[in-house]
Amino acid sequence: MNMLKVISFDFDGTITKTTFADLFWLEGLPKLYAEKENIELEEAKKILFTEYEKIGKERLEWYDPDYWFKRFDIDYDWKKLMEDYAYAIEIYPDVIPTLEKIRDRYTLIVISNARKEFIDIQIKKLDISRYFDRIFSTVSDFRMVKKDGDVYRRICRLMNIREGEMLHTGDDHKFDYLIPKSLGINAVYLDRKGGRTENLIISTLDHLPSIIDELEGRT
Repeated sequence: MNMLKVISFDFDGTITKTTFADLFWLEGLPKLYAEKENIELEEAKKILFTEYEKIGKERLEWYDPDYWFKRFDIDYDWKKLMEDYAYAIEIYPDVIPTLEKIRDRYTLIVISNARKEFIDIQIKKLDISRYFDRIFSTVSDFRMVKKDGDVYRRICRLMNIREGEMLHTGDDHKFDYLIPKSLGINAVYLDRKGGRTENLIISTLDHLPSIIDELEGRT
């Protein structure tokens, strides 16, 4: 068995609460569209949400504010819109204690589908850059999403490790669990709502260090 060297984390929904991103996509952009078209906010939301679903989160465009602002001809800087909602950036309380427990033994990285700017503003506000050796935005760095197993393979090569030497944790059952697992990467699904009972599924990151110990044969 390969010894673990790298522990990777998804970001939104795993490290940070999704409130910030939700406000950007589900409130801020619809408000700008409603103002532009002179329609009610609820009508704007219906239009935008329908368009979001047509694209779907398996395509790069889903994650790209450039695409959406151009598509809807929004005359507003999307980076300014991020700043408008930066007050809502919040970390989960189980994150720092977990990172503190494992940071000295492993290289910690982030692998997220979010665009780099969304990750950077949150890491800066939360002052947590010291915990992570590398931050990978699959859409910004590779023009790929995590549904494509090649992105995990590429990151393993960049980190100079075998697939079995990495453990990935995230809150998307397909992107963060099934796909890396199918590649031979150790994967833990973070189901914060606690709805699943499969093996290697946790409801809080507090359980991650003990899972790592089990995989390493320390228990």
